[in-house]
Amino acid sequence: MTNDENKTNRDLLDKALEAPLGMTTGGITARPVEVVIGKKVAGRELSENGPFIAKNGPSAVGAYPHLYRVGDLIFVSGIGPRSPENNKIIGGPIKDKQGNSLEYDIRAQTRSVIENISIILEEYGSSLDQVVDVYSMLVDMDRDFDGYNEVYAEYFENIMPARTTCSVSALPTPIAVELKVIAKI
Repeated sequence: MTNDENKTNRDLLDKALEAPLGMTTGGITARPVEVVIGKKVAGRELSENGPFIAKNGPSAVGAYPHLYRVGDLIFVSGIGPRSPENNKIIGGPIKDKQGNSLEYDIRAQTRSVIENISIILEEYGSSLDQVVDVYSMLVDMDRDFDGYNEVYAEYFENIMPARTTCSVSALPTPIAVELKVIAKI
């Protein structure tokens, strides 16, 4: 970890620990929520509405939760194909550290993204069956759409959530696909 990442993680931990247990953000304290500190988490209590970070989900690459609940809806942050166990990109990175293109497996990346979303939803008490909207981002639409769409259909063909698939020039890490979903609780 770089010094900047360590400082950011220390700052997040300090903020998480400053909040007294039982503090709410506008409701009755009901569900434990954690703040990501690198790959570790620091627990605190928040109201049922609000942010949630899954213990078994992939670590975030910024200061955001895995999901945010508002009423009966769960808004899942953009999730990529990184392994929750070791943070490696399933299916391989699309570029090396010097920015050179690498071969990667879009099917493996897509499957990993959807499995990561499933882990997060299930830990919160929901599931893929409850997904009502999917926003997908691909860095190479021409190369990857068919493989992505094939794996997507394995999971969502019978559920039929609304979906938007966009081509983007880059994602924050060297991945080919990221999904953001809205689900019911």
